[in-house]
Amino acid sequence: MLVLAIDTCLARCAVCLFDSSQKHALAQEHLDMQRGHAEALAPMVQRVIASSGKKIGDIERISVTTGPGTFTGLRIGLSFARALGLARNIPVIGTDTLQAFRLSTDQKTLALPSGNSGYAFVSVRGQHQIELVPVEEVDPSDFVAGTPDLIAVAQWAASQAATNQMPEPVYIRAPDAKPQVIVKQVHADAATKLSTLHHSAFTKGWSAEEIANMFEVTGTVALLAEIANEAVGFAIIRSITDQAELLTIATLPSRRKLGVASRLLSHALPAARALGATTMFLDVAASNTAAHQLYFKLGFTESGRRKSYYATGDDAILMLRNLN
Repeated sequence: MLVLAIDTCLARCAVCLFDSSQKHALAQEHLDMQRGHAEALAPMVQRVIASSGKKIGDIERISVTTGPGTFTGLRIGLSFARALGLARNIPVIGTDTLQAFRLSTDQKTLALPSGNSGYAFVSVRGQHQIELVPVEEVDPSDFVAGTPDLIAVAQWAASQAATNQMPEPVYIRAPDAKPQVIVKQVHADAATKLSTLHHSAFTKGWSAEEIANMFEVTGTVALLAEIANEAVGFAIIRSITDQAELLTIATLPSRRKLGVASRLLSHALPAARALGATTMFLDVAASNTAAHQLYFKLGFTESGRRKSYYATGDDAILMLRNLN
């Protein structure tokens, strides 16, 4: 089967003619470009087909990336593929950009920056939905580099069942307005609410009684985060002399990736300073790379490690920040 693969979603125009029976690319070409895909694509397809010694009538299937990516670029590639597929009456197989990257990597989580929006497109293996996540909440190691391998895309397309349905573009927009996170200080009478949040966020959550007992220790402050009057997270700090410790921070799982933890910490730091603390300490599971990156961004540095500190056997990374 001869598969014509097209990718115009990112800062390039790329075409590949792939022979699935030989598992070999007969010809391919690409140009790095920010704009001009409309003028470049058709001549590029003609050159690739000509250099392979084939004719356009020999093409049996078309593969095209459908986004996310540059708005104009993905529309041009998709429109061209659909028009050619209709004219030739052959299947057009679409794949989203992150799935295209995944075809040549074993990485579980893939992320692609969404321009300069401050967000990134994130895809997790086994999940079909692409999420738009604030860049600061993405593990830097998850970001993909370069562009998808069109040979891998073409080979994948050749293995898919033929369909008459044309692929649709993948458009993912950042919310017009992020939900407003309100943070307020609470006391022992909120222990039950805090316990419910803690159990939702952790396998072994704290009881209301355990949390209520914490308020009996001088220097303990609890901060509750709400979105539209819904409790979505909390943090508890404790200050003794000039040192403060983040005892816990929890976010409702359904409200993660909305900046709740960042807002809580942005209030916890001045609260600790108001208690006379000059440094704040915390520990985080070594496997929790997202939290580690968040703390690092907020000025915390690694100060040590406790081996097998957690019940799971995970190490605890000790971090601190100067509050002066």
